[in-house]
Amino acid sequence: MRVTPNSDSERFSPLHLARILGILGLGTIATGAFDIGYVQGTLIVAGDPVTTLHNISTHETLFRCGFSAHILTLVCNILGEIISFMLFWRVNWIAAATCLCTGIVATGIEGVDLLSEYVPLTLATGGSAFASAFSAEQLHSLAYICLQLQPACLLLSYVFYGVDELAGGFLIFRSGFLPRVLGVLLGFAGFCYFTNGLLSFLAPALDARLNPGIQLACFPGEFGSSLWLAIVGVNVVKWRAWIARS
Repeated sequence: MRVTPNSDSERFSPLHLARILGILGLGTIATGAFDIGYVQGTLIVAGDPVTTLHNISTHETLFRCGFSAHILTLVCNILGEIISFMLFWRVNWIAAATCLCTGIVATGIEGVDLLSEYVPLTLATGGSAFASAFSAEQLHSLAYICLQLQPACLLLSYVFYGVDELAGGFLIFRSGFLPRVLGVLLGFAGFCYFTNGLLSFLAPALDARLNPGIQLACFPGEFGSSLWLAIVGVNVVKWRAWIARS
């Protein structure tokens, strides 16, 4: 069925969806930065599982708040992927489907990563019925292993997030209903994510030299596109032009 720009067959407002997408993006940045940047950066001491477990048990509420914020990050990711597909599939359905699939896979990997984050809390607070079967040294070693797996899972998710944002940058650039500079910045952010994640496994020494710069380079594209969508939204006339071409 051909849909014209004046058709009322669309049961949603592209402007409202775009603003919701922007708010979800900003929420993802805020909640992710709170847990990964602040909570984990404050409580987790690299190479010192004893101090880390002590910090977690002493600041249990802060750790739980960070963990809960990270759960909200994943919820925002999933909703954002769905809304993004609704807005952009007419521009290029292959690229939009790529965004949706890789974004969901990355979110799933990050969800598994949360299990590794929760294990040290269980060990630190004595919430596991199996904790009594291990000595203190063994518990510290187990917690340390989980803490080592956590960044590895996160970097694995970066590979898929990178493809997601590369395709998203292409869609923004080609669509015309958003500024093309946002597409360039988001595509560059995706390239940085993909490179960071892949090099962490392929060439860790090179990846270490590129960090933290390569991660900071992702911020302008993610924050800029989310802020624009939240405040300005999309050019509805040009968005409806894609409907007319469908």
